[in-house]
Amino acid sequence: MSSALLPPPSQTRLVTIVAHVDHGKTTLADNLIESNGIIGERLAGTIRYLDFDEEEQRRGITMRTSTIALRHFYTPVGNNKEKKKKERETMVVHLLDSPGHVDFAPEVTTSLLLADTALLVIDVVEGMCARTHSILREAHAHSMKPILIINKMDRLCGELRLSLKEAYVRIRALLESVNAVCANMVMRSKLERLEQQQQQSSSSTSATASK
Repeated sequence: MSSALLPPPSQTRLVTIVAHVDHGKTTLADNLIESNGIIGERLAGTIRYLDFDEEEQRRGITMRTSTIALRHFYTPVGNNKEKKKKERETMVVHLLDSPGHVDFAPEVTTSLLLADTALLVIDVVEGMCARTHSILREAHAHSMKPILIINKMDRLCGELRLSLKEAYVRIRALLESVNAVCANMVMRSKLERLEQQQQQSSSSTSATASK
């Protein structure tokens, strides 16, 4: 079989897209698929390419995790200054589009277990929602560091009619809320590990004293 179809693990990544419902996961997937020339630019964001099930198309939501392999071309960063023109390398990205509705939460859990990393999509107007919090907790439990994507930026001026300064304040507040949630999870994990170490230390001390 061709090596182009089955690249080595070093040139393969599994990336899942996760978000609260209607925050734009499938639209982002459409645009990434369009970048590979699989669909046209006009169809990106409207065709919902990975929602292949009739029920998904009818309801307008993702109900099952679906995947597609995309090629990503990049120029590796190296220390060889003599090599002026570096050859581009290829990375195969297996993109997983997971559901956002809470009824299909097991699909999201499975995709997080399979993936190397996650793209966390957040609607800049809706901000942190219930599913966003739970997805962040799951990702942290799997020792995953999601990549934050702030979506639907056009809503700030198109719907809310915010000025440039007001839009900046809105985006900064969103970033601060995401960072606060992440910092809280990290601190809680540290406290739990410290408590476990203290319990182990006290139990070993008790065992030594009994001897």
